[in-house]
Amino acid sequence: MNYRRDAFIRKFTDALAYLGGSSIRDLASIKYRDNANNAEYRELIDEYLRRAFVLNAKEVQGDFQGRAWVVTDRTQNKVLLVEHETGLEILYVAGSIASLISLIPLINSGWKLLHRKYSVRPFIRHPGEEVELRTIGPRDQILEHDIYSVEDYVISESTKEIASLKLRVETLERELSEVKEKKIQKNVRKKPAASPRKAKK
Repeated sequence: MNYRRDAFIRKFTDALAYLGGSSIRDLASIKYRDNANNAEYRELIDEYLRRAFVLNAKEVQGDFQGRAWVVTDRTQNKVLLVEHETGLEILYVAGSIASLISLIPLINSGWKLLHRKYSVRPFIRHPGEEVELRTIGPRDQILEHDIYSVEDYVISESTKEIASLKLRVETLERELSEVKEKKIQKNVRKKPAASPRKAKK
């Protein structure tokens, strides 16, 4: 039995109920590798997210391996935060541009500000050391890779999603144009020919 994988699947399954999506494979997890205590999490939630960024944070229950909060903005974009002693975790629907752009940069900013305030060392990320992206693969395996910069990751993923949306829109426009053209041709074929006029005597 793979206890770590099973714990991930339970966590993603419970998160799905709050975030939406059709499958646990629609979700992604950003995990910071920075130790934090309860006081730091309280400040992140109360002072940064709620007060400074005017976001709603509601504690939720589930098998998240830590205290969890659903964070939403005024347009109901949402992510789920999980408190770990080993660092913050953000769960979100992969492919949700709105949540990716509107919430994750704010949370990342608050987390960095918090660590600059309390850390005894400069908050400098080193490649492959402090942030990971985790997803569930097609065979229920945990897929993990390092993120050098959350900001760059957000820009990269947003660009990919926008390009994908643009392609889908162009495809729909082309299909709509083809349907209109077929309809016009059909109407032309159905239109009766005009009767020839008789010459005046």
